[in-house]
Amino acid sequence: MLLCLLLGSSVGCATLSSDGPPPASDPAGTVPPDLAIEVRVIPGAALAPRVKVEERPGRFVLLADGSLHGETDRLPPEGTRPARVRRLDREQMAELWSALTAAGFSDPARADTRGNVRLRTPAAGEVMATLEVHAFGERFAFAQSYGVDDERALALRRIVRAVASLAWAADEPLAESAELPTRYDAGPDPYARFAPAAGAGK
Repeated sequence: MLLCLLLGSSVGCATLSSDGPPPASDPAGTVPPDLAIEVRVIPGAALAPRVKVEERPGRFVLLADGSLHGETDRLPPEGTRPARVRRLDREQMAELWSALTAAGFSDPARADTRGNVRLRTPAAGEVMATLEVHAFGERFAFAQSYGVDDERALALRRIVRAVASLAWAADEPLAESAELPTRYDAGPDPYARFAPAAGAGK
């Protein structure tokens, strides 16, 4: 209604009708049309299996059409894209871009300039996360390392968790704390009497 008043009564407001599903939301048109990102999580060799998704091996790829690919723990070989999980709508793309902007990961001037982030490896007791961004015709990347119990790289860790959540990847329980199924003894094998006797047929 406010838009109709601003435009004047001679302009129709059919596009604001409540009939039918609402359009995808990106009111400011801020999402780059070529937005694509890739997130990698690489634990150090000395780390035991972890619970949190930002501390476990993971790789997530978002393409410009909203297709989101992602896998954790058992990753595909280098050069092979992870399995497709879902397709994000425009509103979800806008929310992700807003999160990247708020965290400072949409500005090429703040990107890592120390070479190819894919060639780096984490220290033995740390985790390294990398974020590669393609937006408005530019490619840039970020790489940060953190320990499992420290407060480093909180912004990048939140982005990793956000992307993982969109790909339906969650924290996993450690094996030692997982509940094992209860097994019941159903008694002797009822078919044992039909088994051939030892030495039969000799």
